[in-house]
Order: sequence, then C-alpha cells, then structure tokens
Amino acid sequence: MHPYAKFTAMLAAAAALSGIPEVSSFVHPSSSSRASTHLNLENQIADMIDKEVDRLHNIGSWREQQAEKLKKGKEPTMPQGFDFNSANDFGPNAGAAKKIQMRKDKRMAREDPARYCADRCVATGNCDVWEDMFEMAADEVQQFCTECVLSEDEEPCDVPEKFIENAGKNSWDLMP
Repeated sequence: MHPYAKFTAMLAAAAALSGIPEVSSFVHPSSSSRASTHLNLENQIADMIDKEVDRLHNIGSWREQQAEKLKKGKEPTMPQGFDFNSANDFGPNAGAAKKIQMRKDKRMAREDPARYCADRCVATGNCDVWEDMFEMAADEVQQFCTECVLSEDEEPCDVPEKFIENAGKNSWDLMP
C-alpha cells in the first residue's frame, strides 16, 4: 500500500463527516457552484442590440421597409411656402460680372499701372478705374497712359493733380 493512502483516506472520511465536498483536480465542480455573469449595458445600447436581433430574425420584412423608405425619398416634392417668380430670377446676374471685372481692374491699376494702361485702357478703351480715381474723361486717361505711363521717352508729362495728392498714400486707401 502507498504510504500516504491511509492519510488520504482519513482526510476523505473527515471531509464527508464535516459536509465539505470532496475536491479533486481531475473532477469539474458541479454547475450549482458556478459564478453568475452579469452584463451591464446602457438602455440605448441594449435597444440597439435588440433591434439588430429582430432585424436578423425578420430580414425579409426589414428589406421591404428599407425599399419603401428609399422609394419615398426619391419622390419629387415641391418646397412648401416658396414663391417661384420666374425663370429669370435664377439666371446669371449681369451686374455681378461687371462688379467682378471692376474689382479685377482696380487691383490691376493698384498693383501694375503700366499693365492696366496697356491691357485695359489703351487696348480696350475701358479706363473706368482711373477715370473715377483721377476725375478725368476717358480720352484724358488714355492720353495720360500713352504719354506718361507707357512712354519710353524721358520727357516730362502732365500728371493729374489727384494723382499728386495721393502720391504718398497706401494704394489700398485710394477709393475711386
């Protein structure tokens, strides 16, 4: 007999008398002693999981509902309380194009006067920026451009008084 057999038998008998269950490393504990598991979720997460389970069980009806929503979203509808005057109200605005061109001309006249004179004033006859700024007529501005700005001669030319008054000011401060 094994030397520890008597000791093991005595421990088993004592355990049986005391009501302690016999424990073995090869025997799984009974299911009654298993610890319970709790899952704590927020209500919205639990609802989301429930809806997904319902969707998976009733996939056919879910697809029908989605198709109905998509069909409903594609139906053309007129906005409520909106007054459509005419098609011309939604067309391009001719005044806007003129304002944009005027801004470009002002910037060119400030940053590169020689280019403004050559490209806009002499070539096209459109000298509005300098006409307003120097309070001159169109032919006077063209004459100023050809004689003073674009001239390669060293001869003195007639500079408008308004130009001399604004000579030291920042070019952005000059308002036509």
